[in-house]
Amino acid sequence: MRMPCLRVRSAQSGFTLIESMVAITLFAVLGYALAVAVSIGNHSQKMVLNLASEDRGLRSATMTLMQELRATRDASIQIVNLADLNSRLDFQMPIDDAGTATWGVYDKTLGATPALQNRVNWELRYTVRDVVAGNGTVDKVLVRQVLDDLGAVVKERVLVHGLRPGVAPEGFKVVQQGAVWQVTLSTNSQGEGQAGIRTVFHVQTRN
Repeated sequence: MRMPCLRVRSAQSGFTLIESMVAITLFAVLGYALAVAVSIGNHSQKMVLNLASEDRGLRSATMTLMQELRATRDASIQIVNLADLNSRLDFQMPIDDAGTATWGVYDKTLGATPALQNRVNWELRYTVRDVVAGNGTVDKVLVRQVLDDLGAVVKERVLVHGLRPGVAPEGFKVVQQGAVWQVTLSTNSQGEGQAGIRTVFHVQTRN
């Protein structure tokens, strides 16, 4: 007599519904964690680039202003407090007018010849003004202006963006302290979690 053949059923191939749900959940968690990590990395990179750019702008403006202030004299400097309590700085530089030493503005960008680059009785001005962006936000910028002998602005160059208002810490403040001039440059935060940059330096004129 033949015995009936019994089939031993092996484990089913594939995933059960519960196993599939667990796998989908794990993939979703890993995907979200990866997206967050990429977002944080991009945000950090943007912060570093913004700070580096801002720092370069402040250093460049500081060097330009220091060099020009060192060449002037105290009697030539005029400080005006603006409506936002920042400073406006006007002064002249020593120049060569056809072999005669006098005062005015020397700027290579004014022309190709010494006669055009040296302008008698002209002035340099460092001041703060508001620039309205396309989204309606106001950006305070430090500008370097060249003024002719009638006080008209001939050239203007933006040196620093994102200056603070004139309250402490000041955006652009110039004060005389004994024999030196103290200059403060301070910017606002350029993004969430970012601190602004503040630099203070002292300059003694030639007198």
